[in-house]
Amino acid sequence: MGEVNVCFQIDTDNRENFTSIAAFQTFRKQRDAFYDILRIWQENHLVSGWVFQIALGGKIRSMLTMHNDSTNYYHIARLFKSQLLISCIKNGHQDDTVDDDSLNFLKALKHVNPEKLTQLSKRFVTPLPSQSQAIGPLFSGMQEFFKDFILHAFNPIFYVHLENCFVHEIMELNGSQFANSEIEDSETMVDEQTQRNFTTCLASLRLLAKILGLLVSLPYRPESNMTKEIMATQVEIRSKVVPSLNLQECLQSAIVESKLSLTIPWVVKYLAMMDTVSLRLPCYKQTLELLYYIYRAVNQTDLSAPDCLISQQAAVLLKSCLCWLFELPNFPKDFCATWQKTCKIKELKNLKQMEKLSDRRRKASPSSHSADCAVPVKCNLDKLDIITDQTMRMCCPRTESTFCAFQGNGTSLSSNSKHITPVTSQLRKGGTTHRAKHLELQLEEAFFHGQPASTRKTVDFVSERVASTCVKHICNTLLASSREANLNSFRKILKHKYDKKDPEERNESLTEHIKEFKALLVNDMNTLANNVSRNLKDQCEKTIPAICETRVATAIEALLAEDSLTPVKEMCVKIAIRMTTERINQWIQSHIVGGSLFIKDMELEINRFFRNNSPVHSKQERRYNADHASPSTVMSLVRKFLWDLLENHGEDLSVESIMSTLDRLHLLFNQNNSDLLPGPRRVLYQLGVDFMLALVAYRPDLFTREVEDKFVKIWSLSCLKDDEAESPMHRLLSPRNVILLAGSRNSASWSTLGKLLKRLLQTKLLDADDLSDQCVRTFFRQAWPVDVMQFLSKCLNEAMDGFHATDEVTEKVKYLLGWIAETCHDIESYDDYGL
Repeated sequence: MGEVNVCFQIDTDNRENFTSIAAFQTFRKQRDAFYDILRIWQENHLVSGWVFQIALGGKIRSMLTMHNDSTNYYHIARLFKSQLLISCIKNGHQDDTVDDDSLNFLKALKHVNPEKLTQLSKRFVTPLPSQSQAIGPLFSGMQEFFKDFILHAFNPIFYVHLENCFVHEIMELNGSQFANSEIEDSETMVDEQTQRNFTTCLASLRLLAKILGLLVSLPYRPESNMTKEIMATQVEIRSKVVPSLNLQECLQSAIVESKLSLTIPWVVKYLAMMDTVSLRLPCYKQTLELLYYIYRAVNQTDLSAPDCLISQQAAVLLKSCLCWLFELPNFPKDFCATWQKTCKIKELKNLKQMEKLSDRRRKASPSSHSADCAVPVKCNLDKLDIITDQTMRMCCPRTESTFCAFQGNGTSLSSNSKHITPVTSQLRKGGTTHRAKHLELQLEEAFFHGQPASTRKTVDFVSERVASTCVKHICNTLLASSREANLNSFRKILKHKYDKKDPEERNESLTEHIKEFKALLVNDMNTLANNVSRNLKDQCEKTIPAICETRVATAIEALLAEDSLTPVKEMCVKIAIRMTTERINQWIQSHIVGGSLFIKDMELEINRFFRNNSPVHSKQERRYNADHASPSTVMSLVRKFLWDLLENHGEDLSVESIMSTLDRLHLLFNQNNSDLLPGPRRVLYQLGVDFMLALVAYRPDLFTREVEDKFVKIWSLSCLKDDEAESPMHRLLSPRNVILLAGSRNSASWSTLGKLLKRLLQTKLLDADDLSDQCVRTFFRQAWPVDVMQFLSKCLNEAMDGFHATDEVTEKVKYLLGWIAETCHDIESYDDYGL
């Protein structure tokens, strides 16, 4: 089968890690015996009539008792664990790769017989019918060898060391950090390498948890069903025993650190291996209860909310894993009724409340150390876009039996399973490119096995940082110049198309037939975008490799140990360059190839063209009115006043200085509108609204009728209505602004804000329906103190006083706002979430 063996580890396998020369030499014999046992199993386990216990039981017990020193047992257990991960995880993932020739062949199949290809694909993804959908953990393929090895070892000393080794490895992997990528656009996006690392880590955790569960539950597995009396006796006897793995602490840490998507799948796998009595013990009963609360909290969490603590993919993953656990035969379903009542009493409605509860308990527990060891990351793991289709298939136990039927050995296939040999398994035999790549990765793994662990970490760190630097160079230098050149070319085409129209058609095109005018530019836009993206990619291929090689060589030389050999440094440089190049190519394929970025630029240019009703000139041709204050000057002035309000509560402000600043802002929006770019205009709009709110919060005495009139006059300008979708008026009552007003501790501020909202409603700068949406989003999705809720009630009553509805919809909104105000006023103090 070509399994890869565990290589010699220079840090842990040398003579100094054994108590004596005899122990070291005996372990070498034990290692050889272990791989001889593995080889025999690989060659004979599919042979009809071959029995594991008869063929290998004696060899296993003899190998384990060659030397009874505890150090030898530890090394054997570590060898067992490492070989388990290599055989079942690393080799398994390598088999999933598909080379380019295979992909091209599969793409060509759909043109031969699309109907048959569709039927074949359904056979892959459709679960086979079975009598029970809740199937427990299965041991397929190489996992069967390690399971039988444990079952027939009959060595309690080895079991203890193996359990310790598994618990340590699980806790190490569970503490892995996965951060968002600095070379992606979104804060939640990660690169493909990080996704693969997460999937490998999760697969390793689930496998280790499954084998550990088998090991822990081995002494307690009954041969037949237990009566209630026997079960009660067993629970009473075993209730004082503390398990070696504290699942409750792991789950509480996962809630606080937002890494449920990493922890729950392996915890579920571990619990699925427990016997019926174990799951009724107090320690495991608390864990199951917490899992039930998490399941309810995930179901009741609004995944579309901007402050949601979990992504949609992570929520689906958790629901799938927990549903499977709850349906297993060994799960104590009679506890659910009690948990349901307790869940209602505690009002654990979402993950935020779960987080606060777990954080408080962990801080109160003297044995909790995970909070001290937590490493802060840029983005919570549960919010990252890190869960792929492969992760879902791997962690969705409902389809695990179907996948095992295809991946396992011949003896595990049931009579109703339809075995399909994938086409790629035949194509891969001739895929020389894939085999060369596969061999290269194997050689790299062998190289790192012979080096200290810090060497691999250094190479990974250097490749990630150099890739980020190169991408920033592309964005700041190559991409910026390409975008400007592309826009200059597009402006000429845009002006040429516009000038070709008759004067009478120009106005018509700009008002009634804008879509038709845009359609004329589609082909030109696509051509320009493809040409520019191709040229940019060529520039990257010419300049980036040199930058990459220079920076990688310098970083490796500086970070590796001084006693590292020159060949080792050279190999580290080559591997780091390969990894860096792959990261950069992935970014280029995602962001540059295809020209979507340049098309967006051109679409924005068209929008500016229509908004200004004149040909768009380049930045060098813009003319500004020198008599008026520049946007940067007004921004600095408004920021200065904002800082004065936030730090000194506006002690130096006066009505005259406020009116002078607002006059400048009005003049800039009104007369310099044609020169004001969309970006600065939005910034000034937001700064103006923030200035208004800060003035209301800290100096309501200066918010006179004259100042209010000037603000309303500015917000009524037509140029600001162009940005209606991004208007800060939609966020007047956002949690951020409510916290700002609450921090001033001035009750007059809420009354002033209410009068301002009433004025904005009267002038139609603020829609009543929009105001009600803001109230619902802010008041009922946040846990506000009672005094803040009562002040908000006062503010809403002031805003709705004398408000007249003009239609039935507005009348309903008015009553809704009145109900919200009344609810906020009548709310009483309560303990944290009813706990």
